[in-house]
Amino acid sequence: MLAEAIGEVVVIEPWSPWPLIFPGILAVVGIAASVVGTRYGSKPMRESGYVMFLVAALAIVAMTWSLSGIWDSRQRADALISLGYETPTFSGSMQLAGNTLAPLAWQAVRDGERVRGVLRPLGDDRWEVAEIEEE
Repeated sequence: MLAEAIGEVVVIEPWSPWPLIFPGILAVVGIAASVVGTRYGSKPMRESGYVMFLVAALAIVAMTWSLSGIWDSRQRADALISLGYETPTFSGSMQLAGNTLAPLAWQAVRDGERVRGVLRPLGDDRWEVAEIEEE
């Protein structure tokens, strides 16, 4: 039988999309190059602008998908490490269940023993760390 020990509440900072400014600037430059190339009849400049814009758009999508996931994973691990857990690993995904995120299962080592638990979203940036104890 499993029993759950209510634990600490941690704050996990959300990902900040500031790195997207660089491909955003490239997208604006690409649009400007396309407009200038079209205006002055320069096919190489116009097509270079198209390519810059497409590369920037793909970079924005790829960076949003990968950097946000990396950031969230690192922040969750740091939150558990700050509570005294070692080598935390997570299972599950950050999908919505109703209007909130589903609880995330985790495993870690504490005081030399493997422990399991869940992270439950409480709203805003706050998460409850609950350890599941086996009886």
